[in-house]
Amino acid sequence: MAIIKQVIHGKTVKVINIDATLSDLTELQSILEGEVTLFGLASKGGNVAPLPAVLNRKKFSCGNRAAKISCSFSVPHVKPTAFTPNFEAVVIGAFDANYEVSNKADYMNLLYDRN
Repeated sequence: MAIIKQVIHGKTVKVINIDATLSDLTELQSILEGEVTLFGLASKGGNVAPLPAVLNRKKFSCGNRAAKISCSFSVPHVKPTAFTPNFEAVVIGAFDANYEVSNKADYMNLLYDRN
């Protein structure tokens, strides 16, 4: 099992999950246009769940107060049981506080919650 990622002019145009031999993957890679990357499937996880009645999206800002930098990010499909403290545990101290500088975020704010 492998994953093929195809990038043309800096944009990902296709990600394919494929079950094939290494020689077949190599042949397929040689005929695809653009930059083609092969990834081995490390594991499969998660549960097949029915489509939720409401698709939740949350938008946050995070930053580093000392460096006076910040950025915002969106999480498109969030479980209804996920709240801001769940995100803070993942973001604070781990996420970069800016797109260009690798200062870690020391705060995070919920900008809006769309249900």
